[in-house]
Amino acid sequence: MLALVLLVPLLARGGYAYLLPLLQLCGIYAIIVTGLTLLMGFTGQVSLGHAGFYGFGAYFGAVCCATVGMPVWVAAPLALAAGGALAYTSGCMVLRLKGHHLALATLCLGVIVSEFIGKSKITGAAAGLYDLPEMNLFGLLTGRPLAKAYFIWFIVWLVLLWALFLTASPVGRALKAIDGDEDAAASLGVPVFQLKLKVFTASGVLAALGGVLYAFVYTPSYLGPEEFGLMFSISLVTMAVVGGMGSIWGGVMGAFAMTLLHEGITTLGGKMGITEIARYEQLLYGLLLICTLIYCPRGLAPAIADRAAGWARTRLPIAGE
Repeated sequence: MLALVLLVPLLARGGYAYLLPLLQLCGIYAIIVTGLTLLMGFTGQVSLGHAGFYGFGAYFGAVCCATVGMPVWVAAPLALAAGGALAYTSGCMVLRLKGHHLALATLCLGVIVSEFIGKSKITGAAAGLYDLPEMNLFGLLTGRPLAKAYFIWFIVWLVLLWALFLTASPVGRALKAIDGDEDAAASLGVPVFQLKLKVFTASGVLAALGGVLYAFVYTPSYLGPEEFGLMFSISLVTMAVVGGMGSIWGGVMGAFAMTLLHEGITTLGGKMGITEIARYEQLLYGLLLICTLIYCPRGLAPAIADRAAGWARTRLPIAGE
């Protein structure tokens, strides 16, 4: 993965310059899906409203800059705090539900935030917000797509390291116990609701972080509501499932796979002259999700790891033989 992140920007020249914004978008999605993987894959809590936290973080920071006049370095931490507060407040209510009731509650939460973003005057409604400042990082990022890609992926690495250490810690084992059986985990002294609420809040903060990077790094100067709808929440869940919900690396792989699939479908549709390619795209997403659940139920990352381990056992020499 490190080699891919380092080599792709070097190849993104000339007619392939569009790969740099694509790499930035993959990094933003990887951050969001990492939080979703912790919530769904390790804690067993379904969320269909993470696009709401993503949009809330983006618009909270954008409104602070466009309306209040705050600098980016002040608005960005406030947006993360606001995203965490929203996730904590909503989690106190919805996490008392289970199963499809929880899924519907988070779905409604995402729809509420999306409708507010698309129709409120303070967010610019359907027109969006313009003339937003850019996160320049002492002038290192301004007008430099390569620097932006490395900056976003540096944050991705920090998020991944935190998630990997968390899942390998006693807290991570407690989360897996909650996923297995909440009642059994509670009988062993695991604070079930408190841990679920903490993971839900952390997942909301990561989604808000993705929103901040989207608003101030990926698309500076303009922010529109079209990115934060219901279908994007479904796409995030698809990324987590395709990559592997029980693997932190699966979230990164799912973000890459779905983003590249979207780009490939859009490019192919343009060459074939298909005007309503978005409808076919959702159909392909559904087919991909079904095929993954049937033929690769654990996701891409665990399947690749199993194949690599099997190849190593059969091809590599064993010590002493």
